Amino acid sequence: MATEEFSKDKSNQQVTVKCETLEKGPKRKYTRKSKTDEKAKAMIDQMINEQTNEQTNEQTNEQTTEPSKREIIEEKYDQRISELRNQHGGTDKEQDERSYLNYTCKNKIQKQQLNALKMQ
Repeated sequence: MATEEFSKDKSNQQVTVKCETLEKGPKRKYTRKSKTDEKAKAMIDQMINEQTNEQTNEQTNEQTTEPSKREIIEEKYDQRISELRNQHGGTDKEQDERSYLNYTCKNKIQKQQLNALKMQ
């Protein structure tokens, strides 16, 4: 019943709405830039430039230092190999064959020892 009375009351009331539109001239666009926007943009540009400069510096440093380190390692390696060859004597081919045979024998022995340990 309460809902019926409410609907009857609402239907009996008339609502009048008066609409008026005000005439306005064309709005002027806001064209001024704020100083904070300019400062923020300048800071962002500066940060981006710093990052790109750091990255290029790192890349150039890596390119210049890597070959020198690699060359040093290769020189030490070559020197060590020549020392070992001089100690044992023989030609390069003979020395290579000996070192290969030693390497394969050591690997076979290690594999046999591992298999023996696994069996236990």
